Amino acid sequence: LQSGRLSLPARLTPNDLCYLQAAACLVLTSISRGLEAVSTPLGVLPDMVYAAAAASFLLLLIVYVFVTPSWREKKRKRGRAICVWLMFAIYVLLILAVTILGKRSGDSAVDMGIFTGSWMLETLVKVAAGTVAFVPLGALIMILMKGKYQAAKSMGASFALALCVEILQLVLKTGVFDLGNLLFHTIGAGIGIVFVIVWKYAFSRKSAFSYAMRLMLSILIVLMLLETAAFGAYHVLRTTGQEHMDENISVAENQMISKNTDGSDAKVSSDPDVIWYNGKAYRYNHDLVTMLVMGIDQESDTIEEKDDVSGESGQADTIFLMVMDKSKDEIKMISISRDTMTQIKTFDYKGNYLGKSKNHLGLAYSFGDGKVTSCQYMVDAVSNLFYGMPINGYVALNMNAVGMINDAVGGVTVTVPEDMTQVDPSFAEGATVTLTGDQALKFTRYRDTEKDFSNNSRMERQKQYLVNFMGQAVKAMKADMGLPVSLYQSLTDDMVTNLSLDRSVYLATEAMDMHFTADGIVSLKAKSKKGSVYDEVYVDDDALYDLIIQTFYTEEQSEGESK
Repeated sequence: LQSGRLSLPARLTPNDLCYLQAAACLVLTSISRGLEAVSTPLGVLPDMVYAAAAASFLLLLIVYVFVTPSWREKKRKRGRAICVWLMFAIYVLLILAVTILGKRSGDSAVDMGIFTGSWMLETLVKVAAGTVAFVPLGALIMILMKGKYQAAKSMGASFALALCVEILQLVLKTGVFDLGNLLFHTIGAGIGIVFVIVWKYAFSRKSAFSYAMRLMLSILIVLMLLETAAFGAYHVLRTTGQEHMDENISVAENQMISKNTDGSDAKVSSDPDVIWYNGKAYRYNHDLVTMLVMGIDQESDTIEEKDDVSGESGQADTIFLMVMDKSKDEIKMISISRDTMTQIKTFDYKGNYLGKSKNHLGLAYSFGDGKVTSCQYMVDAVSNLFYGMPINGYVALNMNAVGMINDAVGGVTVTVPEDMTQVDPSFAEGATVTLTGDQALKFTRYRDTEKDFSNNSRMERQKQYLVNFMGQAVKAMKADMGLPVSLYQSLTDDMVTNLSLDRSVYLATEAMDMHFTADGIVSLKAKSKKGSVYDEVYVDDDALYDLIIQTFYTEEQSEGESK
């Protein structure tokens, strides 16, 4: 695909099918990247501006087509000219706003290359979008142009306008003077000019051929409008999803303070985003999306809401903090023991708030309603444990759904780390097993409650399963790109999440480019102790602080501030 050459044998082998599936995944990923690259600059303007412009454009078009024909000739010509000029002005202003204001200030260069660099689908999508964007502009200029040589003059005016856009970016230092953009924008305008010429020809004659042309042109307009509407819906979902995912849903306060591990005084920055740690300055990374992922242990087969008695809503049996770093295109999973002793909100059996107390982290879920409130209590508790680091979303899955998810991706292969034949005869120590159905639940859920700290060995099994599951899930999605949607729908009764459609579209777009490996799963350094009743895990505070710095902050390259 990268070289632009793809040959297929007469007969396809299983390996060939795998290659084709991988190619299909690459195509979809490239298209997704291209759509994101096109959508991102549009975020410079609020969605309401585009909605108002579209409504105004549509209103003017209705007046032009349906209202002005009933007017007298002189008035009709003047009215139509006003409509076209207003549509032209609206469109030009939008193009200027997006191409100039949407660029980062200070970037200024000249790119004289046209067919240089990689011409992957991502680039082709961006080129196609830039070309299509100037089609209406060329059509409007052609309608406005009067006298002889209308097409030639319209092409010249379109080229001049595209040239002005590129020059303005260079002069205002808001972007790059791109010769390729200039060429394709002019081509787009030329397509619009040709469209108007063909339209006038088709509607000036009354032959079978002209009627066929009218039908084809009408279908083409409808398809373009549908395509524009589809991209508009995608853009709105992605931008609103990004806006919502940037929100911190935790109520925990930021507790990060500058410090040195040797106990000496640390420098203090006036910037709340900057922390001094062991003589170095670190800035909070705002390119992060943080999700709390939980496996819920309830007696029911589905996640149920329980409002009658507090403390009986089940527990968070498995806890992962997923951190997506958009600046590095990587995903990190932080495994947190359910037995971690930390501050959580507690209530009596009637639901009366008793205040915060140091207790097992997994119990925070039980004091809620078994759904949204329980998830919020867990979000607040985990955020508080991590010094008030923001959490943007959560997903809670009933542990009983593990088998269904496992089978949906075709089964997950694991190596049994300890003898578990009492759970399943095939779970002998060192055995390699492809888990199916209930086996996946047994492998990830089982622990010997008669042994102290048995949750620690279970967490190691869960980490192994998660890494292998992610690899298998990628393969399954290559074979069936509709798998995430169908799986999401089938998990409705087994899942609680704050991921709405717009958030899901945004996360899916971002996740396309990210990579995840076994090194991306880390566990909190902690000590396990036998409590009066249950096992207790106490996190190493220095190690946690260091993990937060490495995960949520980036080292500053400039000179630091003084004390």
